[in-house]
Amino acid sequence: MRLFVEDNEKKERVYLKQTARTRSELVERIGSRTLRVNNKIYSVNDVKAAPSENTAGAIALGGAIGVLGGVPGVIIGGAIGALFGKSSDDEDKQKTIQFNRS
Repeated sequence: MRLFVEDNEKKERVYLKQTARTRSELVERIGSRTLRVNNKIYSVNDVKAAPSENTAGAIALGGAIGVLGGVPGVIIGGAIGALFGKSSDDEDKQKTIQFNRS
């Protein structure tokens, strides 16, 4: 999960280095209900979360490990990587929902 604020002037997301499970935890970590990003002041309520996309990396890693087993190894390794990646993505999406509802 990645935290960001939206820069309305540039119409883009600005990702934060901080991590937190909830906005309350973010307040504790930064010590304030406001934060400065690119010389603009934002409220903690302006911070949103977006899920990280890890599935492709897990599939590639599984496939690379599977190379040791030839073609069947690549297929099996990619499938196992996809399963682990999907599980990780599902968990990340739940964390994103939890933060955005906080």
